[in-house]
Amino acid sequence: MDFVLWMKLINIDAHLFFHVIMLIMKKLLSAFLFLVSPLFILAQDYPVDTDKIKGYFNDFREICDRDNGNLWGANLWAPILIIDKESRFIVANQPDNEGLLRKTGEVYTGYYPKDKGIANSTTDFGGRLWMMVMYPLPENEYSRNQLCIHELFHSLQKRMNISFGNPDNSHLDNMDARILLKLEWTALEKALTDDRGRKKEYLEDALVFRNYRRALYPGKTQAENELEILEGLADYTGHRLCSGSDGDFRNNILSSGKRIRNNQTYVRSFAYYSGPLYGLILDRTNQDWRAGITTSDDLGVRVQHSYNITIPEDLAKAYKKSRNLYNYDDIFRVESEREENRQEVLTVYRNRFTRDTVLILDIPKPNVVFDPRTLIPLDTLGTVYPTIRIIADWGILQVNEGGCLFDWKKAIVSGKSIKQNDRIITGDGWEIELAGSWKLVPEGMNYRLKQENY
Repeated sequence: MDFVLWMKLINIDAHLFFHVIMLIMKKLLSAFLFLVSPLFILAQDYPVDTDKIKGYFNDFREICDRDNGNLWGANLWAPILIIDKESRFIVANQPDNEGLLRKTGEVYTGYYPKDKGIANSTTDFGGRLWMMVMYPLPENEYSRNQLCIHELFHSLQKRMNISFGNPDNSHLDNMDARILLKLEWTALEKALTDDRGRKKEYLEDALVFRNYRRALYPGKTQAENELEILEGLADYTGHRLCSGSDGDFRNNILSSGKRIRNNQTYVRSFAYYSGPLYGLILDRTNQDWRAGITTSDDLGVRVQHSYNITIPEDLAKAYKKSRNLYNYDDIFRVESEREENRQEVLTVYRNRFTRDTVLILDIPKPNVVFDPRTLIPLDTLGTVYPTIRIIADWGILQVNEGGCLFDWKKAIVSGKSIKQNDRIITGDGWEIELAGSWKLVPEGMNYRLKQENY
């Protein structure tokens, strides 16, 4: 029987029937899409590939478990935040303690607060201590793993109560200090690659260059030691656990040294090479040199004792006697050219921060993100950070050009072309997003930020 004829026989309007059926189908379809849309969001709308990051976590966990505390007495595995620096989206390997992250498949996701800096470092978030790294991570597998094991070691340092500070190694931007540092590195490289039985001779020369530099800059020994322990041993750990063999370990350290030598400055980055070099040399003694190490330890002294090396009393004479064995002429030529250029740069910065109009920012508790490879010491005034992000009570400062003179108590940026539009202040290469009741006020030829009720 025809369907329409059947509908007439039972006295139901066919058009009305089809209209009702279509309404029911639309409702069902809407309900279905509502139920499955979160699944599409999970798969498609996150700013990062959570499945890829889950694979990263598996790689890091495998490296940590393979060592399982053999190197430092504790497994390095710890809570990890991988944070997209553009969207501030978090992918974590573990839940937080305050419910800020939600479980998404086999990882945890959320967003990092705007008032906290994103860097390769450690951070307190959601009631836990985390290792955090910025996304995207290096595409190269070794570089990615080495970076994250480096940062996981920092998390372990925090758990071991090894204090973190900001040691001032500004002397390492001076020409004579850089020459002696490069000579020290070259002698250590020769000791690691020696096949003629001259390792001890090379180590003695390395320690002569090291001690002579420190004699020229009295009071800087502890600052160098501290950074070698904090950052140098972190990089040593990354290379050690990510290398397949002793030969790979050595080659990976030497390869990193080629990159570090090309850094703009060594004020902080020197430790990323010195630490691994001394660490590998100490490893070859088969002694448990890592036990009980603190920031007051001197890796050079440990090498001296482990290899029974006697340091000459006349360091200047010993330096002049040995320097030509380590490419001194080439090093001197390169550093002379750099010094000429450096003085021109310093003149520009002196004028910018001491003679021109500036904005002075008080920072009692700085939260900062910066590139340690680019720092430029400026006499006794502080250090110029070519780019930096500072989060403080008064808001967020982002410097992209022109530099910021910063000494961890106050920051100074150029006051030229300063403008304010509501809560945004802009200047020559920088921008501030003001917080709360803070306002821009003139102070003589300069500016400061003060609270409205000040």
